[in-house]
Amino acid sequence: MGNAVSEPVLQRHLVVLSDFAGDKKVDQDNQVWRQLFAFPVSLSQLPPSQVEQHVAGCCDQLVSNNGHTQNFQTLLLKTLDLVAGSQKNEARASAATNGVYLLRVLVKRLSESLNAVQLAAFSTDTPYIAADIQPTAPLLDQLLQTLLKVLTAFPISGQYYLLHVEVINLLLVLTSTQLYSTSPSAPIGSHPFIDTLMQQRQLAPQVVQQALKHYSFRPPLPPKVHLWSPSPDADNKGVLRLVRSAAASVLWLPFRAYTFLIKLGFSQTDSTSPLADSSLLLLLVLINHSPQQAHVQQSPRQPHFMNPYKAAIQGLQDSEDVGTDAESGRGQTASGISAVPFSGLYNALGAGLDQEPSVLLLYVLLHKCHKFQQYVLVRSDADTILLPLLHRLYNTSYKTPSQLYMLLIIILILSQDKGFSQNMQEVMLGSVPWYKERMLQKTSLGSLLVVVLLRTAHYNMSKLKDVYMHQNTLAALANVAPHMSGMSSHAAQRLVSLFDMLSRRYQRIGRRSQSGSLAPGTPLGTPLGTPYLTPSPSASPGQLAAEHAVYAEFMRTILEIINTIITTGLRQNPEMVYALLHRQDVFEPFRMHARFADILDNIQIVIGSFNQKVDSAQHREGWSGSVTDVLGVIKESLSSWQSDQLSRQEELRFSYEEEGAPEDFFVPYVWSLVVSSTTIPWNLHAIALFQPVSSSNEDVHMASQQLQQLTVEQTNGSDNSAEHHV
Repeated sequence: MGNAVSEPVLQRHLVVLSDFAGDKKVDQDNQVWRQLFAFPVSLSQLPPSQVEQHVAGCCDQLVSNNGHTQNFQTLLLKTLDLVAGSQKNEARASAATNGVYLLRVLVKRLSESLNAVQLAAFSTDTPYIAADIQPTAPLLDQLLQTLLKVLTAFPISGQYYLLHVEVINLLLVLTSTQLYSTSPSAPIGSHPFIDTLMQQRQLAPQVVQQALKHYSFRPPLPPKVHLWSPSPDADNKGVLRLVRSAAASVLWLPFRAYTFLIKLGFSQTDSTSPLADSSLLLLLVLINHSPQQAHVQQSPRQPHFMNPYKAAIQGLQDSEDVGTDAESGRGQTASGISAVPFSGLYNALGAGLDQEPSVLLLYVLLHKCHKFQQYVLVRSDADTILLPLLHRLYNTSYKTPSQLYMLLIIILILSQDKGFSQNMQEVMLGSVPWYKERMLQKTSLGSLLVVVLLRTAHYNMSKLKDVYMHQNTLAALANVAPHMSGMSSHAAQRLVSLFDMLSRRYQRIGRRSQSGSLAPGTPLGTPLGTPYLTPSPSASPGQLAAEHAVYAEFMRTILEIINTIITTGLRQNPEMVYALLHRQDVFEPFRMHARFADILDNIQIVIGSFNQKVDSAQHREGWSGSVTDVLGVIKESLSSWQSDQLSRQEELRFSYEEEGAPEDFFVPYVWSLVVSSTTIPWNLHAIALFQPVSSSNEDVHMASQQLQQLTVEQTNGSDNSAEHHV
């Protein structure tokens, strides 16, 4: 709905809003309430920013007057009556939707300017009680229970669809008090609305269940039901950089500093299911909420506080494997545990991993829900999940460290399972059209994983220079190494090239250290304490020594990965042998090195043995020294290869653990997704949870070009796999 229609509509109701916010109490049977809800159109069709502008002035009056009028509490009750009456009467759903929408706008404005005590006062006192009705719960409990009942018991057809969307938006605004707090966790009482949501333990499993069902089945917007969306030609391509400083709290997830580059101007027309997308955001907010633990332990009123939504995720079951409540027909188990079809959820995740909220949901399910994790790990179609993850990791549009961390952590979790690592070797891909460096045909999913992880490592070395990202990448590679089979030539060559890159930088730092041309005591200049690869030109000797040790550790890890492949599966990986012969010179400087000599023994045995085989074959008739000739000799020799020629090394295994205070990262991360992915006009200046800074479109463009630049660097670099000659 355009401005020409919305402006007159809003102007006509400005007088009604003034009466509601004024200094006189509006009785429950006053005509003001009927007029207030009797908008000729659904508010959901109007531009949100315009609606909020018209309501802004009324909010200031409301803050001054509501203490004695309690008109806001009356509005709450009138809206609850509308919502309850609409459950079996769709004709009333539109008015109920408008009431919920108006509440959302008012609560948002109040949350931006009031503290917890002031905010709670707007929903604690009940302004009237009908003669035949006894209060069964505090007003805030009534509000939240009614809203959750809409999500769990109301249909989603017709006008009810909009009611669901607006209820979710209201719940997001009610929980958004976290946005205006500097701490991701806070004592109970700091966020009265979300604290009360945490007490709805009986409804929580149903809420989680319905949100996951909406996500899985993605119900579309019904015909003839309209939801406002930005104009396609509107100027909504701004960029928001969200910066947050937090202590490192998660093993392999060191978010001491992270930045989100977010495209503003979300359009509902981009979504096939606004209800599914909104449900997912609300679910992520609820399950990631964490109160301040020290305060919880000391609170006599809350001796056993927990997050029931997180508990529901942890206990989630596959509804196709458990008995459900036949009478309810809603798929909930008799014990009250959430249950959804894992097959539908799995497929929805595979189809939705191009969006950040879906990536975060996959992380939560893999890390928190053991049954879903096991379901994923035993699936034979590993490509359903892993292929879009690798595509996203490869894609040039997502290059912020936080996004890369999340993808790498998920891959690390998956790689921990031996069966999953073996399974990906058996999944063959006819082609990988999104991989642009070269044409990949008939490659295994395992080889593609290695290639993309190595590409990420090269990218990190060239651009981000982040130690922790390198650790994550190499950890996943090490987990997969014992199960490699049919490794492609591109993967094998890339693995050796990474060692070459690391070794050259290791030697360069060693030469700088010996030259003594350093300014002692000069700091590395790494922002916010984040360790970075490659020291600055003015690094002190001690800092150079530390960086030297980091590179040595990474080099040894690469050698151990190669060693694992050749000791556990040399016969199945002739291309690994070819890569070692082709680039054998890169290992020569370290044969006698105290740090690497032991791990290089097996590699040197393989190189020496197959060099002899190739040398002997050169006297054969028709020998040309081509790739085909050399690979033919390697494969022929592998058929009689005796694995006992190599000494077994201890196998490297890495696992992911969440420690400390993960909410320091996840709460700001989730809210950054909410701010960027909804049409709610959030006030960026009021946000305290992170620091929103407007930025230009050039930031996104620069981020999207970084891997393209890297591709050119790699093509012109030391990887000569295209020549494929020894």
